[in-house]
Amino acid sequence: MGALNGSLSYARFFVEGELPTDFRQVFLEAIQHRAFEALSADTEDEERVGWCNIEHPLDVDFDHHKLYYNEYINVALRIDKWRIPGALLKAYTTEAERTYMAKHGKDKLRKSEKDDIKAIVSADLKKKLLPSMKTIDMSWNVHTGVVRFWNQSGKTLEMFQDLFEDTFKMSLVPDNPYISALRHDLDDDQGLALAEASPAIFHRDDDALV
Repeated sequence: MGALNGSLSYARFFVEGELPTDFRQVFLEAIQHRAFEALSADTEDEERVGWCNIEHPLDVDFDHHKLYYNEYINVALRIDKWRIPGALLKAYTTEAERTYMAKHGKDKLRKSEKDDIKAIVSADLKKKLLPSMKTIDMSWNVHTGVVRFWNQSGKTLEMFQDLFEDTFKMSLVPDNPYISALRHDLDDDQGLALAEASPAIFHRDDDALV
């Protein structure tokens, strides 16, 4: 949510690096290669991350028309994760432990046995449940090098930055006042003043008034 509708709150990045001459085809193939792959109960993965269509999160079959909007690349980061309710997992695990102990004539289980039973129960429950799904919009103006990502969670931003840089082989620099200033044409004096600038406090310091 965000780029096409919803929240106006986003994180902004600047892209560092030169665009390939045929970037439209290169980036399309790169996104296709890192398109989201569904979680499977048959694997040990607890979480999957990849790109999906910005309008239809279940659509991971990219082409130029779905990806490019004039000078923008619009795509969404999709994160799927297994979230088995704790009470459900505990109830089924307890029942499985009781069955196992009765079958093997045991009054107590070793930790390794409990861990194995819990893993088996978790795998069985995954076959009956769907993973949680989260999508976050990204819009990249390839002419200005500005990327907007509609999330501000530190962990999610790190995940996004890793996938972006792995996909496009270009670096992302988070926006801040200093970086924004550097992107403007500064003369030597302005550049020196910026380098020597220090944070200023604009609110009243009540302790100084005592």
